[in-house]
Formats: sequence, C-alpha cells, structure tokens
Amino acid sequence: MKRLFKLIGRVFRYYNYRQIPIAAAALCYYMTMTVFPLIICLYTLLGQNYGQAMRILSFAEEFLSHDTMETIRTFLNYVANNHSMGMALAGVTVLVTSASAGVRSMQVTIGRLQGGQRYPGIGGFIFSLFFAIVFLAATWFAIIVLFTSRGLLELLNTRIQFIDISGSWFWFKYVLLAVIMFLFIWVIYRVSRKKHMHYSTWPGAILATIGIVGTSLIFSAFIAASARYSLVYGSLASVILLMYWMYLIGQVIYIGAAFNIALRDLRQMEKKTR
Repeated sequence: MKRLFKLIGRVFRYYNYRQIPIAAAALCYYMTMTVFPLIICLYTLLGQNYGQAMRILSFAEEFLSHDTMETIRTFLNYVANNHSMGMALAGVTVLVTSASAGVRSMQVTIGRLQGGQRYPGIGGFIFSLFFAIVFLAATWFAIIVLFTSRGLLELLNTRIQFIDISGSWFWFKYVLLAVIMFLFIWVIYRVSRKKHMHYSTWPGAILATIGIVGTSLIFSAFIAASARYSLVYGSLASVILLMYWMYLIGQVIYIGAAFNIALRDLRQMEKKTR
C-alpha cells in the first residue's frame, strides 16, 4: 500500500510540474484538426460507400454526445454529396500535417516526463510525418479487421449452429476496439522512449486504455443527463463537446505515460536501497 501511494504521488507530481493539462490542451487542438479530414479519408478508403462509413462512425455513439454525432453525420453527408479528388487530397494533406503535429506534441511532452526526447529537431519532424502516414494505414487496417471479424463470426455461426456466435459481435467489437486502442497507445509510448532508457511501457498503455473507455462512458452519460450546455454554447456546442472530450483523452494518454515513468523511477529507487 505504501508503494502504491508513492507511485500515485509521483504521477501526481509529474501531472503538476510537467504541465500535463497544458500539453493535453495542445494535443486536443491537433486531434480536433484531424477529425474531419479523417472522415474524408475514411469515406475515400471505403470506396465512397456512405452506408459503410456510417456503420464505422456508429461505434462512437456511445462515447460522444448526440449533438456531436449529428454534426459528424451532417459533415459525412456533405462529403458524400460533394466528394472529389481535390477534397480527398486536401483531406489527406490536412490529416497528415495535423496528425504529425500531434505526434510531435506527444514526443515533446513524453520527453519532458522521461528526461529526454527520442527524436529531437528535424528527426522528430520526419518521424512525425512517417507516424502520421502509419496512423492512416493503421486506421484502414482497423476498419478491415472490424468488418472481417464480423463476417468471420457469422461464418462460424453457420458452421457451429448449436452456438449463437454471431450474437457475440455486440461485445466482441468493443473488445477488439480496445485491443487496437491499446496497441496504438503502447506504440506511441514505445517509440517515444529513448534508446538507452529501459522501462516497461505496457502498464501505462493498459491504464490509458481503461481510462479512455471509462472517461468516455462517464462523459457521455453526463452529457446525456444534462441539456444545459446548448444554452451556453449554442450552435457551437457539438464542437466544444468534441474538443473537451478529446482534451480528457489527451490527459489520460499523458497520465498513462507518467505512470510508466513514475513506475520506472520507483523501481530505480528500490534498486539503490537494496
């Protein structure tokens, strides 16, 4: 119990002195800039299939407010009615530049936490562009996995008729999304760790994954129970709520990174006292 309190205290210290809320606000800005270009790219990658794009976006309904989802649906409808090669290229360009800026922001913040940035200067810029392109490819891979997994469950259901496997898709898709989210966060932590540093990055990735799911569900329930926010923000309510949700997600990601580094420090202190 004493070790746990030390760990929590060190995480809290990193949270305050490394200005995680400010870093999360910067990450929120870049994440917001990637949302709508990502929808354009998603629609293009799905072969300009509006129905499939809507099915993919429906996964976010349990985590986002009703107004935010309506805004996203309206934007997707606009993309479907006005799609062109120019729009697709613009979407990819803005997505890559915004996502790469977000990656650089995470690299800088995690570097401050751990005591050194892995890819500083021009190396960090090149790496962030590469990672943004990988992010787009990973998004496409996640879509393929989601659609393939549902078809696989339905195929198994026809082969094994005494077990209703197809009904498992309702919960299986969320488990699958959680696994993909964990892998994405773990990769961010892993590639941000300096080569000479040796500490585990998966504990914070697990914590961040659970934190993102839990925070999103609580935030969604809170928004659903309150109708006052639209009186304050008016027509901007959906965008404000989306940004605030992403701000919370950014804090959870950085807290996960701080947890890894606090655990590293605690283990090093224990080794010195032996």
